[in-house]
This record gives sequence, structure tokens and C-alpha cells, in this order.
Amino acid sequence: MAVNDSHALVLGASGIIGWAVVNELLRPYPSPSPFKKVTALVNRPLSLEDSHWPASKEGGPKLALASGVNLLCDDHEFEKLLQQKVPDIGTVSHVFYFAFKEVSDPEKEVETNVGMMRRVVRAVKRVSPGFKFFVYPGGTRGYGIYRPGGVFSAPLVESMADNLPEDYAKTVSYPHYRSLLTSENEGADWKWCELCPDAIIGFTPNGSGFSLAGHWAVYLYAYKLVHGEGSEVPYPGTVHGYDALYTETSSSNLARVAVYASLHPEKFHEKIFNVADNSRPGSMRERWPQIANWFGLKGGAPPDSASAGDPKPSDFVRRYQDRLEAANVKAVDIWNSAQLDSYGYWLTFDRHLDLTRLRGTGFDKESDPKTGWWQAFDMFKEAGMIR
Repeated sequence: MAVNDSHALVLGASGIIGWAVVNELLRPYPSPSPFKKVTALVNRPLSLEDSHWPASKEGGPKLALASGVNLLCDDHEFEKLLQQKVPDIGTVSHVFYFAFKEVSDPEKEVETNVGMMRRVVRAVKRVSPGFKFFVYPGGTRGYGIYRPGGVFSAPLVESMADNLPEDYAKTVSYPHYRSLLTSENEGADWKWCELCPDAIIGFTPNGSGFSLAGHWAVYLYAYKLVHGEGSEVPYPGTVHGYDALYTETSSSNLARVAVYASLHPEKFHEKIFNVADNSRPGSMRERWPQIANWFGLKGGAPPDSASAGDPKPSDFVRRYQDRLEAANVKAVDIWNSAQLDSYGYWLTFDRHLDLTRLRGTGFDKESDPKTGWWQAFDMFKEAGMIR
């Protein structure tokens, strides 16, 4: 298959990362594009108009969008569905896998998500002879941040992912993804890699389970409606959460790393790569005022007495839902608001990422992290989700 005949298949294309991958490929990134076609697969209904992706440019890849692609079925059923939804599935060369199913039982969640990935990999292997590369996202959950205080001391490096406590590793999909892909890849020519961000900042057109930017966008817009422009809004968290060091990743930057990896498979094969907008870690003491400033508000420190029992952003939004309705904004559907509410209360320890391995591949782009937040808010405004 010629390089300029490459066909990108993006699963979970309406999520934070998947949406950004499609968006970057259509810009196109890189330019000129080596991709002839981008096929975006989503489960929930989504129209091209509501996707807010740019129109395909002359000489760039053409976009196809297919909805109703549910990965929770048996292998034969999924392969049949894939061939029905993507008639030219046999030309797929690169798979960008950004699907995830949240399940309340952590070990059941692992089983479900590993099964979904296995189903996709085996189907593409069978029907796409030109299959070259598979990329998916991990995350700092794979470094133990869901355990109080974390498991490892920052900066977090990729080798730590192989040393998780056994009882914790059972509850995280990423190590099991790696085992699956190593097994499925044995004796094959295609390559794969895992990208590991911490906080992902980006836009989604029809909701998300883990959109911190979407969650705070609605909260801060509602706060401005209630208290007025120029008001001070305290950080929703504790002082320790306000000062903890972390690294954020704009969805556009993460998407570009995914595309870059797919085009340099020998540099990325069978490895994890930390991803962030900037090598220098930040904190919410730095970022919160910048985030609030976009809304015309003053971001302030949390009160010294802040605790997990304090009213949360989602409580505020529910209380003043009538103000949002009067402002005629579209809803931003966030399914994990309770977890996002607690962001500043339980992530009270340093968890920033070391980017040495990624920089060694030649991807050296650095950007100001606040730009990713502002770009996400601009897109939410363009989509009518805030004003």
C-alpha cells in the first residue's frame, strides 16, 4: 500500500481524544497528508454538522462517519457490523483506538474493555491486509494515582507501569491491553504503542465521561451568570490539590503525537510514551486563574477549610439550571460529574510526567498548557454549549 493511500480508522471518534484525532487528520496534520481517508466510528448518533469537524480540504483525506458501532457484541457479529459500516474496511492501515466502557466493578471493567479491544484487533487483522499500526491511550491511572497518595513518586516514568502492585493492576485495563497486543502481534508486521497522558483537556461534541474542561466550562459559565463578570471563584478543591504538580495534555497535542507515532512505527513499537503539552509541570495555583480568566472571572485559592464535603461544581450547576436554560445554551453531557467534582480533593499529590522517552523520538513540540483550555472553551462556545 502506498503511503498516500493510508486509511485511518478512528474508534471512539466523538470522545475527547478521538474527536481531536479526526480533527487533526482533516486539518490536515501532517501537511501534506499521507492519509487518503479517515473513517470515524461512533456508537451514539452524531451528524457531520454536529461533529464540528472541518470540511475535508482539497488534496487532504476524505472523511466518512459511521454511527451505531457498538463494540459490546461477539466477534463474528462485530466483524459483520464493521464490514457493513465500513465497506472499504479492507484498506484500513492505521487504527486509532479511543473507545472505553466504564463499569462500576473495576475487574469487570478490565474484562469488558480488554474484550472490546481484542474484538477490534482480531477483526482488523482478518479483513485488512494492509494493517500497519495500532495506537491507544493509557493514563496515569496506570501509574497508581487512583490509590490514595499514589503508588510512585513523581516524576512518573514509563518503566513504573510494569511495577504496579498486583492487587491494583487487576483493576486497570492498560497492563492487560499490553499483554493482549503483544500476543496478537506475535509474528505479525503491524506495530502498536500506548500513549500516557495525565489530565486531557479538550472538546467533545456530544458529551464525555471524563471531560474536566466541559465540566468546569458549564460550572464557570453558570457562576458568571449568577455572580457576575469579575467575581472571584474559589478553586473547587483543597490547598494541597491546588499546589500539587501535574502535567496536562491538550487533546490536539495528544492527537498529533498519536498521528506522529503511527507514521514512525519503528520508534514507538511496543512501548508506552508519556505525553504532555510542556515538560515543565504546573499546578492549579498557576492554571485556575488562567482558566477562570477566560470567563471574565478571577480564580482564587480554595479556603483553608475546604473539604470533600463542600458543595461541588455539579451541585452549583443543578441549583442554577434555570439560569443556563434562560441563557439558551446546549447541555454539555458529563457522565462522571461526581468523579470530576472530586478532582481537586483527592489528587493532592505530585503526579507530573517525565517526557524524556517521547522527546527521544523526535517529537519535541512544546506549548503553553493554558492554550489547550482556552481552545476547548472556544469550541464549547462555538457549539453553543456556553456563551
